[in-house]
Amino acid sequence: MCGIAGELKFRAKQAPCADWDKISSMMSRRGPDDHGFWSDGGYCTLVFRRLAIIDLSPRGHQPMTAGNGRYTLVFNGEVYNFMDLRRQLESRGITFCSASDSEVVLYALIEWGTEALAKFNGMFALGFYDSAEKKLLLARDHAGMKPLYYLLCERGIVFGSQYDQLLAHPWSSYFKVSEEALGLYLRMAYIPAPWAMKENTHMLEPGMWLEISADGRCKKGRFFTFPQYAETSLRGEEALEAVDEAITAAVKRHLVSDVPVGAFLSGGIDSPLVVAKMRAVSSNAIQTFTIATGEKDTDESVDARAYAQEIDVEHTVEHISPSQVLELTEDVIDACGEPFGDYSIFPTLMVSRLAGRNHKVVLSGDGGDELFWGYPSRFGRLIQLTEDLKNPPWLRRLQWGMKRVLSRVNDKCLRMDSLGSGHRAMHTRLPEALLKKIFPSLPAWPSESNVYAYDGRDPERIAQLSRWHELVYHLTMVLIKVDRASMYNSLEVRVPLLDREVIEVASRIDWRDCLHVGQKIGKLPLRHTLARMVKYQTFAKRGFEVPMAAWLRTSLREVFEEHVLKRSDILGLEINRGTLRRVFQRHVNGRCDYARGLWPLLSLALWEKKHCPSLPVSIN
Repeated sequence: MCGIAGELKFRAKQAPCADWDKISSMMSRRGPDDHGFWSDGGYCTLVFRRLAIIDLSPRGHQPMTAGNGRYTLVFNGEVYNFMDLRRQLESRGITFCSASDSEVVLYALIEWGTEALAKFNGMFALGFYDSAEKKLLLARDHAGMKPLYYLLCERGIVFGSQYDQLLAHPWSSYFKVSEEALGLYLRMAYIPAPWAMKENTHMLEPGMWLEISADGRCKKGRFFTFPQYAETSLRGEEALEAVDEAITAAVKRHLVSDVPVGAFLSGGIDSPLVVAKMRAVSSNAIQTFTIATGEKDTDESVDARAYAQEIDVEHTVEHISPSQVLELTEDVIDACGEPFGDYSIFPTLMVSRLAGRNHKVVLSGDGGDELFWGYPSRFGRLIQLTEDLKNPPWLRRLQWGMKRVLSRVNDKCLRMDSLGSGHRAMHTRLPEALLKKIFPSLPAWPSESNVYAYDGRDPERIAQLSRWHELVYHLTMVLIKVDRASMYNSLEVRVPLLDREVIEVASRIDWRDCLHVGQKIGKLPLRHTLARMVKYQTFAKRGFEVPMAAWLRTSLREVFEEHVLKRSDILGLEINRGTLRRVFQRHVNGRCDYARGLWPLLSLALWEKKHCPSLPVSIN
């Protein structure tokens, strides 16, 4: 686990302009064990920071150059099947100098080109340079567990593990705020790939590669796609056995390390399952870590402790106190080089700090909700609404309006014209109408973003489309949070439930074997597998959160008033201060809970102050 950065110039005689020492130091927390610099003296520069996990010797140093001197690699991540690939490459006559997976990645790319990417089972972002062809290949893993940003302009391309590295490069000063990216952030509280906050900057999408030549030619390709819709082939007991076997194999692969491996442990289903599997397949002592909030709706520490006791692991709990809020807020903004507004990053940052005191590697349970229909309130609601879509739009609106009145529930889904727009409403932080009142010039949804453009009457397709959306969009946000919080504490977080084998099995399971709509229970195969190993089990669905609603009324109230309410704009976008003040006052008075929408605004304002106080804008 490391940090990478670099550039490829389109004209060799361009004068050096980037401060690579500064850009490298910006990711020192990602890799405190070693650092490296490589340049061909004309076109390409590569820099690297190392967190040593596999082959702790200097032989794992990067940038790593092949024996013939033609190819050079910077690689961030882990490839868990690297020993299998190494044996294949050795059978082709390749000799290795180290025991690292990085060297396997280097020679796999030399031997197989971009076809090698589909062979990697792991998490990674990489830059691979061919000095003879003067071509740079960038690639990102199948699920997007590791970040990779790039800036592409007429001068060349710059890339990095952190978005603030692009902002530190002189080429970025020529570009303004992206209207589309800002609009996405204000709705979703993060910026999904391929967008990024400034024009001409992007996050490379999961499962994709980008090849750039020094003459300016670019090619883009995809080596992994999770299907929007697939014929299911696993049902009943066969599905349960396949999931159990895949997770067991994945956890075994993810335990390969030259340093001890711990685990995050929540009070839910996913991480207890991962920890139980760790105990089953390993004889090593296991340490687990949990954060307690002291709030009934968010505190999972009691359940986590019960799991730890039954599974028989050494367990540590740390409590969040109100006195830590301001200090934690500074750390959150510092950890996120790009705007990020999901406040579950607070406990993620704390549990990473706790684990990082004695560990370099932990396993987590992320991905289980997205793969196995673990959000019954979202998935079930959409599936139930498919029957209503058989009616014409005017009748549909009438029916949904009546349901809303009769149920006395402000259900946003009941006001939507399609399932896609209903699903979008579940993921936006403030109602669209209110956002437009706060921001009179609110940018529209990007025209090329069709992730919510679905409708229909078939529960099968709606169930699969809903899961596909959660994997493509929501999971991206979760993985951003985990990577930024953990790497800020020099901690590698491995995600066995997003192993390629687990994903392949999950893609073939019928949704009815994962989700009980009537009982509002999801992840049935994971629950079944955990129940085989652990008697204790919970059914309450809690988010990994903090009491942000209370914090905005107390510890963060003055901060919000100072950094948000006194502004006339944010990143150049006009704010209706009267409307925003009324919304904030309703929250402070306890009449409404707008925490999910207000914290992203504060986070964005603090990010702007820290990372780009004089950023030019293009918003009208």
